Amino acid sequence: MMHFYFSDKAHIFWDDVIEAAVIRWNSLAQEDEFRVPLNKLIELAVIKKARKVLIDKSHSMVMTEDANWLSVEWLPKLLNAGIQYTATVSSENTITNIDMRQAIGKSTTALSYHDFKDIHNAVGWLSGISA
Repeated sequence: MMHFYFSDKAHIFWDDVIEAAVIRWNSLAQEDEFRVPLNKLIELAVIKKARKVLIDKSHSMVMTEDANWLSVEWLPKLLNAGIQYTATVSSENTITNIDMRQAIGKSTTALSYHDFKDIHNAVGWLSGISA
């Protein structure tokens, strides 16, 4: 495991086992506390030439204004970084997940995106995809 970024809101690292860039949210983050870690995740994905990302937000949630930034600004950057597979762990199926799915559906770049209720299923799915 290669630690890349850590704050009181998020931890970003490279997982050698599943060959993916991973972000684990620790608590609610808004605006820059939300955006900076997500941009760091893209930086790590570019450095490692990653095709897979794991987003664990089971201990947090996304505010509406940040959800808009996520789909309009951040998601295109993620796709441009070469990410093809994204697993998201959420405690429940929130409106934010639906918005992200809709944004991905509009994209011209192929991206396989799945929501999971627990980290084990997300890791299992990503492990089955070759890097």
